[in-house]
Amino acid sequence: MVDYKTWMKELDDNTKLTQLAIPGTHNSAACHTALPSVQCQGESVTEQLKHGVRFFDIRVGKQFLKEGDDAKDLQVIHGKFPVKIPFPRLLKDVLKEFYDFIKDNKSETVLVSIKQEGTDDWNNDKDEFGNCIWDRYVDKQKDLWYLKSDLPKLGDARGKLVLFRRFGVKDDEKKQKFGFDAASWKYNTTEDDRGRFVVQDFCEIQNKDDISKKVKYVKDLAEKAQKSNDDKLFVNFTSGSNFFDHDCWPQQVADAMDKGGVEKVFAKGCGIIVLDYIEAHNWKLAKALIDKNF
Repeated sequence: MVDYKTWMKELDDNTKLTQLAIPGTHNSAACHTALPSVQCQGESVTEQLKHGVRFFDIRVGKQFLKEGDDAKDLQVIHGKFPVKIPFPRLLKDVLKEFYDFIKDNKSETVLVSIKQEGTDDWNNDKDEFGNCIWDRYVDKQKDLWYLKSDLPKLGDARGKLVLFRRFGVKDDEKKQKFGFDAASWKYNTTEDDRGRFVVQDFCEIQNKDDISKKVKYVKDLAEKAQKSNDDKLFVNFTSGSNFFDHDCWPQQVADAMDKGGVEKVFAKGCGIIVLDYIEAHNWKLAKALIDKNF
């Protein structure tokens, strides 16, 4: 029986991350009391790690009502809204959850996606956001990060966090030591091939009919990933929502994924399946994905 907390321990060091079925979570730290439709998970990052989640979607922005350097003590954001009210969930606290886990479970590798959301007042011509992430967060714990620009084999990244960088960096020298470059893909895409990675992130759910379309897009990309002989990372978001329609909030879309049978297309090599409310039904979909690796 697989120990989901340390499931990567059973895999060969030469295994590429692109060859696996990996459970991930969308807006991973959005598990707190927040505005309606902002919450996306029912359990903490630490609990997700213990149950085998190995891809985390973290979106951050400046703290509201603060200025200057104080505002750069970044908080976790979903769109324009904080994931926790009345007090912010800080990035440094989320990263501590990763650090504590990886120090205690050196057989594991965790992909951490970091994206800028919230206010748009960053001077990105001068890499202000990137420099903030590097100087305040990554550089101080550099030994716990895999920061090369490639997708590693497990043996090269055990006991480390792989940075899946969803923000641009203009400094060419820094790019080479600042993680895997996933800075952009087409918004609301059903499939966008960026060379080294492929994304399905159809997120604009207008009505209930769009949910069945979303289920199909997830299945289609999972099947394509299994058949691919290319060394590409397939990132397949099951998430989507419409703030103005309760039937299309994250919980309802997550339920539709389960009822729509996405589990039927899970197989080794299906890539990263990024889920909302991953703890549902005793972590059913996370376990199903991990099991396919054996």
